[in-house]
Amino acid sequence: MAITHTETVSDLIVLNDGTDVVSQVSIKTVSVDDSNPSKLTKTNYDTYFVDSSGGTSAAGFVAYGSLSETVVKGWIADELAASNTKTNAEAWIESKKNPPAPPEVNKTLPW
Repeated sequence: MAITHTETVSDLIVLNDGTDVVSQVSIKTVSVDDSNPSKLTKTNYDTYFVDSSGGTSAAGFVAYGSLSETVVKGWIADELAASNTKTNAEAWIESKKNPPAPPEVNKTLPW
């Protein structure tokens, strides 16, 4: 059974100075185990900060109206790669598939 992860840009926050320079990117990550997608799906939302200090003069600046999801994800590629979101989702899915034994149980009285 394979777990797949889909990352999509869910929101962009821009500076409120009329330049529409992106300062934050929200990513929605959906992790799905194909053995039982209806019960083994985990959705996470993470926010990443973008260096907006150069404003519209920054090298490689792309106007808001010309942005694509690929460009935006490229800005935060290192942070996405270093994120524990996928690892944590996989652990959650595994715990649902194979729950650990409880450390204590209620037992009927011996008399």
